[in-house]
Amino acid sequence: MFTLCFESLCPCFGSKREDGSEDPVLARHSNYYSSSELRSISDRIPASPLRVPASPSRFSLSSSPSRNEPLNLSLEHVVKLTHNFSPNLMIGEGYFGKVYRAELRDGRVVAIKRAKKEHFVSLRAEFSNEIALLKNIEHRSLVKLLGYIDKGNERILITEHVSNGTLREHLDGLHGLVLGFNQRLEIAIDVAHGLTYLHLYAEKPIIHRDVKSSNILLNEGFKAKVADFGFARAGPTEPEQSQIETDVRGTAGYIDPEYLRTNHLTIKSDVFSYGILLLEILSGRRPIEVRRDAGERITVRWAFAKYNRGKVKDILDPMLTEEVNEDILNKIFDVAFQCVAPTRNDRPHMKEVAERLWKIRRDYAKTLRRAEVALNS
Repeated sequence: MFTLCFESLCPCFGSKREDGSEDPVLARHSNYYSSSELRSISDRIPASPLRVPASPSRFSLSSSPSRNEPLNLSLEHVVKLTHNFSPNLMIGEGYFGKVYRAELRDGRVVAIKRAKKEHFVSLRAEFSNEIALLKNIEHRSLVKLLGYIDKGNERILITEHVSNGTLREHLDGLHGLVLGFNQRLEIAIDVAHGLTYLHLYAEKPIIHRDVKSSNILLNEGFKAKVADFGFARAGPTEPEQSQIETDVRGTAGYIDPEYLRTNHLTIKSDVFSYGILLLEILSGRRPIEVRRDAGERITVRWAFAKYNRGKVKDILDPMLTEEVNEDILNKIFDVAFQCVAPTRNDRPHMKEVAERLWKIRRDYAKTLRRAEVALNS
């Protein structure tokens, strides 16, 4: 199935890249608009009555150091907190297992992820791997590990609770609000920052391997956090090494076709997945739309055909009622299609992606200012 999905996935490419001299991943540059500035402009422009309010500012590379020590919860305590893993407290379910909401004595709410018994043996490596990687990373755009239990026939992860569901749920309209264009751009930047940290600034390079909309969690302020590190791998650490050889893991529609073909994994495999995610954020479509006509089933091919014909507005999610400048759309789709280039050498690094999205965000703020002036004149 993977081969059929990806052999003809990407006919794309070769737009000219922009050179990013600034480094907004690390520090705010003086010619960038802040989130609060952009929000103050966009809130005065008529848009969908269901538009989600923009997020507050978030420029720093990582979150403030946690004042909380790692949780040392016993299995008995976890059972009590979850009311013996009551279905009423279940908030999600994935390949690894079921996720439950629990409130600690100090009032903190956490997520408790319990491994499925039927996959217990096969998930041993994923469980140990996720713990090893999450223990050593902390970034505001990555879900934080708070504790874990590996005892007897129970394997449990305890992480921060991200309360507003998954990105995919919001794109499907399951939470009753429509994500506006500005909000989608902010989410894309959040995810780009998180992946940049994993690739460049973690103690060792980390490749997530399963970047997808259902693994992007949103909090009440609509800040995005990358979750589920069960498939993540430490990347190449030697200067002369650019890839590692490993069995293919990931989700159909998001997997790097070069990795799928060769079993050679690099940080550029995450870049490909991110490009697919960026198209999903903008179009609202899943990577593979099995119920659509043959010409529209592979979203990246359908979108690239529209892009080539200059019909970028046709790619946008029809639930978006805002009018977005076509030049802005061309720039952001140019980033997306470079990310999903068939060969990894033609893909940008995530740091460059984050920088370019910041520039697009600045340009978008300018278009909102011009629209505000026109509205008031």
